[in-house]
Amino acid sequence: MASLPWARLDADIYAHDKIMALLTERAGHRAFTLYICALAWSVGQSTDGFVPASALGMLHGSPAAAALLVKHQLWEPQGTEGWRIHNFADRQQTRATTEMIRKARREAGRKGGLSTQSQRRE
Repeated sequence: MASLPWARLDADIYAHDKIMALLTERAGHRAFTLYICALAWSVGQSTDGFVPASALGMLHGSPAAAALLVKHQLWEPQGTEGWRIHNFADRQQTRATTEMIRKARREAGRKGGLSTQSQRRE
């Protein structure tokens, strides 16, 4: 991988109205943990906010926690396949953008290497 992926997390996430409402639920803290883990996982795996149902356990989640995220409009159901993190692309770098940046860096590195080779010949 050319660069370390980073998930963007607002420093005031604890005060967001949806998060505050989620945390009033009995299992809200578990759902919040799932939300954060899924956000980081999605960025790292370049899924653009899609969380497959098969990943719930790995992300420290459960169907009940996922249901709370849907209830509080943090996740959007995608049939039986999984969920999409609400507004993911508004706050996170998408796969297409990441690939564009990596391509530009590779090209700049290649050009830099060619420049260094021509300087050695002089």
